[in-house]
Amino acid sequence: MSKETKKRLVLLDAHAILHRAYHALPDFSSSKGEPTGALYGLASMLIKIIADLKPDYIVAAYDLPKPTYRHEAYKEYKAGRAKADPELISQIKRSRDVFEAFAIPIYDKEGFEADDILGTIVQQVESQNSKVEGHDIDFVLASFDMEKLQLVIYKQVRVYSLM
Repeated sequence: MSKETKKRLVLLDAHAILHRAYHALPDFSSSKGEPTGALYGLASMLIKIIADLKPDYIVAAYDLPKPTYRHEAYKEYKAGRAKADPELISQIKRSRDVFEAFAIPIYDKEGFEADDILGTIVQQVESQNSKVEGHDIDFVLASFDMEKLQLVIYKQVRVYSLM
């Protein structure tokens, strides 16, 4: 297939991006005192991803706060992880507005993590012979989370490291 018919789909792990931005940036806040550092980081990263990768399609996946099937399989899953700061939680909630402003669809499902959702998207498109609307798809995972490397088993999947 020629390059003109190949389309690029960028997959975003929203929770991982927001978590990294929250811990990497200063404690920015709005004029009302609301924390905004992670939101600023998210918007900056989206602009960079769009400029660098020029995606035809882009989607974001979220972790939801409820337990996943992993918690059922292994009771100690993430047991030692510290509880998220309230300032981060408020920005995770507000981040959906950022994705909406960029017209980026959001996917989430109780019982599943963003990793699972992104993997499902790759697998479903792969099962359609890597075609969406008749075009071959080049997948790019934009993430800080190197666990995403497990999806590189598919020949069309690449990782764009945000590190």
